[in-house]
Amino acid sequence: MNDKGFTLIELLAVITIMGVLGVIVTISLTKTLEDNRNRNCEAFVMDLEDAACIYASLHKEECNRESCPDITLSTLINEGLINSENDACTNKEINQNEVVRVSWNEDGEKICEYKGVREYER
Repeated sequence: MNDKGFTLIELLAVITIMGVLGVIVTISLTKTLEDNRNRNCEAFVMDLEDAACIYASLHKEECNRESCPDITLSTLINEGLINSENDACTNKEINQNEVVRVSWNEDGEKICEYKGVREYER
């Protein structure tokens, strides 16, 4: 470096390094945001399944081992088991016609499985 300031080559080297660092940070941030979205979606689905299991426990007369109708999200909202905010997977309003299916395995354990229409893979 001379006494008057930086040379053009030195400035270009610094700008290039800053550009590469910017690309690396952008890629890392994008991956982190996608991972968070996927975790939010998985948690949302688990909340729906848990709410349906609670509903089935509260309504044993209509939902038992012999038969249990599909439980719509509208029913879960009306019962106060979930709120009617946005769907964490699509970031749109919840489709209240989607269902959670409740069944029992051979050991008598309740299985609650979300059967909604999805544009993502679980």
